Amino acid sequence: MQGIILTGGQGTRLRPLTEHTNKHLLDICGRPMIYYSLSIFQSAGVTDITLITNPQHTEPFETALTGEISKPFKPLRIIGQKEKPGIAGSIQMMPKDARVGPYMVVLGDNLIGGSVQQARDRFEKKPDSALILLAQVQHPKAFGVAHMEDGKITNIEEKPKHPDSHWVITGIYFFPKDLFEMAARVRPSARGEYEVTDLLYEYLEEERLEYQMLDHWWVDAGTYKSLEQAKKLVAEQNAKNAKE
Repeated sequence: MQGIILTGGQGTRLRPLTEHTNKHLLDICGRPMIYYSLSIFQSAGVTDITLITNPQHTEPFETALTGEISKPFKPLRIIGQKEKPGIAGSIQMMPKDARVGPYMVVLGDNLIGGSVQQARDRFEKKPDSALILLAQVQHPKAFGVAHMEDGKITNIEEKPKHPDSHWVITGIYFFPKDLFEMAARVRPSARGEYEVTDLLYEYLEEERLEYQMLDHWWVDAGTYKSLEQAKKLVAEQNAKNAKE
């Protein structure tokens, strides 16, 4: 299995902190945010990683991803995204000659309080289907929402005005070997981006979309509030681990 981690975007919701740095390099309890999102791959035993970022940020990532942080991952490719904005577009920046699959995709501002090995195990039982990680939140309007019926996903909706579900799509996905074939079908949305929800809908239409619900905490650290929440949860977890 190969990993793809996405660290593009402008980090506008975290300005002025992100005026001169990529948000995924912001400090959380003494380590850059990217350390924690990379550890999600490590929890699932994925070591072949391609990192996609803004072209101007490739050098800062090359500097940051050394020593302890990069040691578990070989190879660790750092690629500048020059086209196709949006998650489904960023994925396609993985070099063609490096693609083997299947794939685990993680958004670089995601932090979790446990392992996703169980999700990988479930994916590998149905390797021709995509699998998404879901988390329950109080305010789902800000996320992609999975609409459920009788234990099955019936629809995927990006930032719905009136969501009927509190289960949102985290930035952790498992995709079959046909990921790039499916991603190529996605067309730009009204905001000009290649949306991951449209990619997931392609799998849903073919009845090839599974899910796993997270049983530990999850944070999308893309705002001041969620960044502070991430710092608090990581500090608590570090203190707990120190006692054990």
